[in-house]
Amino acid sequence: VYKRELKEWEERGDVRLVKTVDPGGNGPEWDGKVGFVPTILEEAAPTAENSIAMVCGPPIMIKFTLPVLEKLGFTDEQVYTTLENRMKCGLGKCGRCNVGNVYVCKDGPVFTAKQVKEMPAEF
Repeated sequence: VYKRELKEWEERGDVRLVKTVDPGGNGPEWDGKVGFVPTILEEAAPTAENSIAMVCGPPIMIKFTLPVLEKLGFTDEQVYTTLENRMKCGLGKCGRCNVGNVYVCKDGPVFTAKQVKEMPAEF
């Protein structure tokens, strides 16, 4: 989806980009890491100083990645994630995307880890 942007980020000196795919998702043209994001994140051990983390993926991956970022020293305000998998109508009418009183389609879909932690445990 973001092929052009990923290439640009890779070429920048002030961005450290680590592309990952789950085992079995890699093909001969894949040039990124293969494995589970929390494990690869611990290996990469990014520093939290002057950094942000963008976590995009299925809820189960997000759930296990956020504690690793916290362990690495990232604050909840330095971590951004997306919850777009919960959306259906995109207008706040169907109620599919609501988590507590938050409508992902209207209030997001990008949230800080702080905002996600304030949501009911159903996420």
